[in-house]
Amino acid sequence: MKNKKLIIVFVLLALSGAVSWTTYLKDYNQEDTVNIHLFPKEIGGWTSEELPITEDEYAILETRNVFARKYTGPKGQEIYYFNIYSQYNRKVSHPPEVCYTGSGVKVSSNVVESVQVSDDRSIDMHKLLLEHKLYRQIAYYWFKIGDSYTPSYWKQQLTITFNNLIGKPKGSALIRVSAGIRTTPEAAEADIKEFIRLVYPQLNQYLP
Repeated sequence: MKNKKLIIVFVLLALSGAVSWTTYLKDYNQEDTVNIHLFPKEIGGWTSEELPITEDEYAILETRNVFARKYTGPKGQEIYYFNIYSQYNRKVSHPPEVCYTGSGVKVSSNVVESVQVSDDRSIDMHKLLLEHKLYRQIAYYWFKIGDSYTPSYWKQQLTITFNNLIGKPKGSALIRVSAGIRTTPEAAEADIKEFIRLVYPQLNQYLP
């Protein structure tokens, strides 16, 4: 009798886990209520222009809640800023290396670096050295889940999973900032970090 009860408990646990996992893995068709296109187009003296995203790229990304912009600083600095966000679809955020490699860009270096984003906070981010026959770039990227940040795609996915399973889903985003190497990699990195400090206070408001 005791063994029969244990079997029933195990079956119920397995069914509960299967339902939760299926709920997590299903495609969400809900529309985002947050519009990240409202993200400021002028920040601290930097002005921007929208960069085109093709219909094929929208289809791959599975959302239109995405933008790419070129921001120009007061000293002529040029930064390329990319945001993708979803409140419901965990699949929209994936490591940029996949796209870079697929478009013929070589990722010559990929390290995690702690970047100071405010006087009292730093965030770990991936720093990439990108090489193409026509240009060289430095790119930084990281993920945002709710009000937490991580450089790890897998930690992002596990955090989304956990939040969904406990019934407290949070929006997730990929944030990428890059700059062409016009003089030295260090100069490009300095421009990127200056821009990141300007952008950071806006993230919780426009990418909740």
